[in-house]
Amino acid sequence: MIELLSVGFRKVVEYLQDFLIIKDGGKVIFSTASDIITDEVLFGGFLEAIKGFYNLSLEDELLSIEGRKYRITFVLKEDLEFIGISRSLTDESRAVKELEFFTDMFLSKYHDIMESCNGTDVRKYKSFDTYIKKTINEIVFGQLERCLIPHP
Repeated sequence: MIELLSVGFRKVVEYLQDFLIIKDGGKVIFSTASDIITDEVLFGGFLEAIKGFYNLSLEDELLSIEGRKYRITFVLKEDLEFIGISRSLTDESRAVKELEFFTDMFLSKYHDIMESCNGTDVRKYKSFDTYIKKTINEIVFGQLERCLIPHP
């Protein structure tokens, strides 16, 4: 388990293959930069365009897009678009819960930065990947420790 948690984002999470955060009409402020997305800037702009067209044309909110291999899920919170990419065969409700977990982690860690500088300097979010790994390590090893230590 220790080895898995130190390898990278896709080894740390269970359901998501990739995770992006988009602001201001398609600007990617964070990405796990997997091999799935070859150009995150183009991808972010394209997704925002599709969502905008869908919302305007059908007066509805686009929650996910599904293909044969992958599903793209959207969560909108505090003017940010949180995007999770999972395999199509993955349980959608579990992938959404994982996406919401990372969304809440990001907002709790960077809320003050988002408020103070309008959140446009993407360099401020580079440490989020490390923060995800550290937090999950604490959760997993905290649970493991509780299981291994005998209780009176």
